[in-house]
Amino acid sequence: MANKSEEYPEGRLDREVLKSFFSITGPEEDLVYTPGHERIPDNWYKRAIGDEYGLVSVLREATSIGIAHPEFLSVGGNTGEVNTFSGVDFADLTGGVFDATTLLKGNNLGCFVLQAAVMALPTGVAGLVKSVLDRLYKVVNPLLDEWDCPQLQEINESLLEKFPGYSRYSAQ
Repeated sequence: MANKSEEYPEGRLDREVLKSFFSITGPEEDLVYTPGHERIPDNWYKRAIGDEYGLVSVLREATSIGIAHPEFLSVGGNTGEVNTFSGVDFADLTGGVFDATTLLKGNNLGCFVLQAAVMALPTGVAGLVKSVLDRLYKVVNPLLDEWDCPQLQEINESLLEKFPGYSRYSAQ
């Protein structure tokens, strides 16, 4: 989200600009959110041609962030009350294909994200969005092949049912 310019070729993102994206105003000790006023800041520029921020860039950055702060990648949720966070073991969730240590090795985080995204698509609407799915597969499948991804067979969604906010849309 950093704004790149001649003055800041690597990009610059300060608190005030970040707050404006999300409609946050006020000093640090008294922040105020104003719904409906989120915006792209004035004088904001897109990334340079050849430096686009795409899927591969996002996955690489997420891996770097996960290595630096593994707590950001914890899977789980509250179980209905304040401060009741309960984690989900990644190995149990992925049938042993990925675990907390292997997820951040090589392209494994990207492999998991791409495979899980494809698995999450509701099968009942596949006919309605066939052209979108075809385009998605054309992007995803070569990456999965190039990255030599461990093959995720299923995600054990039953582990998520203990979280009151969890629901899975299925048009099957």
